[in-house]
Amino acid sequence: MTVPSGTILYHARSDDSIPTQFEWLAFDSEFSYPFCMTECYMLSLITTRPLRLVYFDGSSAGIVQGGPLDVQDLLIWNHTRPDKWSDFNGRGKLLCEWGKHREIDGFVRMQENL
Repeated sequence: MTVPSGTILYHARSDDSIPTQFEWLAFDSEFSYPFCMTECYMLSLITTRPLRLVYFDGSSAGIVQGGPLDVQDLLIWNHTRPDKWSDFNGRGKLLCEWGKHREIDGFVRMQENL
């Protein structure tokens, strides 16, 4: 999927620092607020060029055991890794490495209500 230049992305956090490493962004500011623990700082970021993103729907992006992450596993390891289902940061970093070689700017995970 391609996100056009000028798209606003949001990142809520409990401090006023700007992320310098792997982090998440939301297309909707209201989705960001639950991630604040106490005070809430909202970063609004605007894309300056079109972004190339890989889209994972809720079923293939749910952070639960039992198969939902299999597509991501196949991309980064060429086989499933049930033992890595809860390694959110490690998985994200490996997906970013995979995407870098394919000129992918990021990944979209559709929220799924479980």
